[in-house]
Amino acid sequence: MSLIRRCALVLIAIIASPAFAHGDPAPQLGWTFDPWIVVPLLLVLAWFIAGYVRIVRRSSTHRHQPAKALLFGAGCLVMAGALVSPLHEAGERSFAAHMLEHELLMLVAAPLLVLSRPIGMGLWALPRTTRLRLAHWARGRGVSIPWRVMSSPIVATVVQAAVLWLWHAPDAFDLALAHRGWHVVQHVCFVVSALLFWWAMLVARPQRLGITVGCLFFTSVVSGALGALMALSRGPWYAGYSRLGLDAFGLSPAEDQQIAGLLMWVPGGLVHAAAGIALLARGLERQELKRSGFAGILVVLACLPAISRAETLYVSDEQAHVLHVIKAPGWTNIRTIPTGKRPRGLQLSSDGKSLFVAVSDDNRIDVVDVASGKVTGQLPSGPDPERFSLSPDGRWMYIANEDDAKVSFVDIATKKIVAEVAVGAEPEGMATSPDGKWVICTSETASLVHFIDARDRVLVDSVMVGTRPRDAVFSRDGRWLWVSSEMRATVAVFDMTTRRVVRTIDFDRADDAPMGVQAVGLALTPDYRRAFVALGRGNQVAEVEPQSGRILRYFPVGQRTWSIALSKDGKRLYAAAGLSGDVTVIDLERNRPLATIRTGGKPWGVELAK
Repeated sequence: MSLIRRCALVLIAIIASPAFAHGDPAPQLGWTFDPWIVVPLLLVLAWFIAGYVRIVRRSSTHRHQPAKALLFGAGCLVMAGALVSPLHEAGERSFAAHMLEHELLMLVAAPLLVLSRPIGMGLWALPRTTRLRLAHWARGRGVSIPWRVMSSPIVATVVQAAVLWLWHAPDAFDLALAHRGWHVVQHVCFVVSALLFWWAMLVARPQRLGITVGCLFFTSVVSGALGALMALSRGPWYAGYSRLGLDAFGLSPAEDQQIAGLLMWVPGGLVHAAAGIALLARGLERQELKRSGFAGILVVLACLPAISRAETLYVSDEQAHVLHVIKAPGWTNIRTIPTGKRPRGLQLSSDGKSLFVAVSDDNRIDVVDVASGKVTGQLPSGPDPERFSLSPDGRWMYIANEDDAKVSFVDIATKKIVAEVAVGAEPEGMATSPDGKWVICTSETASLVHFIDARDRVLVDSVMVGTRPRDAVFSRDGRWLWVSSEMRATVAVFDMTTRRVVRTIDFDRADDAPMGVQAVGLALTPDYRRAFVALGRGNQVAEVEPQSGRILRYFPVGQRTWSIALSKDGKRLYAAAGLSGDVTVIDLERNRPLATIRTGGKPWGVELAK
């Protein structure tokens, strides 16, 4: 009987749950309702469902977007099939069945669970205070920095490869076969490393496409090599299976191992290679788009005298606790205005006479008199304000309070908070529709965009977008809403007539995406013909064609560009870079960087005087 026919018989036997014989007939295979397996699976499923139900109740849009729930359900189903079905018991007696179980966990269940992006959904199952505590804990350097390192493609690839090879060493594998506790540890290591790997490949902090594709092909080779060694070996590696074999099907322990090796070698290699090819194909679709370089900077500098109208630029500095005041056309930092601690979001009043500044660490809004250049008043804000927006008539201010997950409604004339609306954890981005009917808030931790009725001051809808949404901006006519997602490096474009996402612009999957690309600050020209997206640690600003969503070009800017702003005539773009401590001026008529203004500190927000 050929090895292929024997392999087929083994798989059919597992599905049909027959008796495995090892000398004497073995008991019939059955389902494994081990509490250590079943209870965690049910708890995770209940956790996700509770969060999904809560979001559905608060958002009519999610009733029409069940894809994430289906992906999560499919992932849980595959995991249950591997760990609870007769396949798990068969794996106790056959290395081939055991290998099939591992492949289902690492190649099918793990990517399905990752694609469902369960963290944001699951957080909504928790009490509000718990969500806030978790959000603050996750923001701490002791968590965020190690996670950023571990979820990078190269590190995640090395971790999974090490777990795969170390646990398949004969001594380690025999330990797992002999002791139930170590068997559980082995499965946990496989599942966790696979989730980390697929998260790095599909969801986590964006990297260059080439790195991700390279990691997938590397994993295909590494796992395939281990499988090939097993398949081509003439003797069994594991003493635990050597004592058993599959005598009922005429298989020796060595042949059982060869089947297991083939399962790791062929399907495992194909899945990783296919994923790499799919990502590469997506990137090649935009191969014709080339990255803007630095070569034209000196040429464009010669055009400085052509700027006829002097502009005043205000830049908040969250490290120096000041506003930098910059004048064109010389781009000189003429003075600084002291503010409260950690100034961030800023916006001019409707009459242009006052500049409002969110000072996060002092829990207030400073009011700067533009004529005198001094802080002349304060507004209440609630804890840790970061961004805010104003009503078109200038009467109301809507403030995102990160610490208590609320949007505060402030009457500017009376300087009082008149209402608060609860939103998802870590609200940040704020925008007001041009007609004043809608207040938009983005929730970083929950990955939600909240639609608040400005008149009734109630939350109407919440729509999930990419991981860690940051900025929000309306087109001048109010028809379109753009929302950036920092970690996922995407921009969701909403049609406000339906409050549904009609287009997602994915910078991570662009063939020429810069290293470490994120999506943060946004700017749209009044005629809606040009759109600009600050790419954070990608150290670029991208231009996008709004009608098609095509990425047209990249402008080189400083390190970790957070906020951008258009000049009033739409001819220049200003980009504030927090890590390099500068502001880049981009000439949009010639599509070249025009000047770099050194401010020092950590510039954050940008606003132009009217």
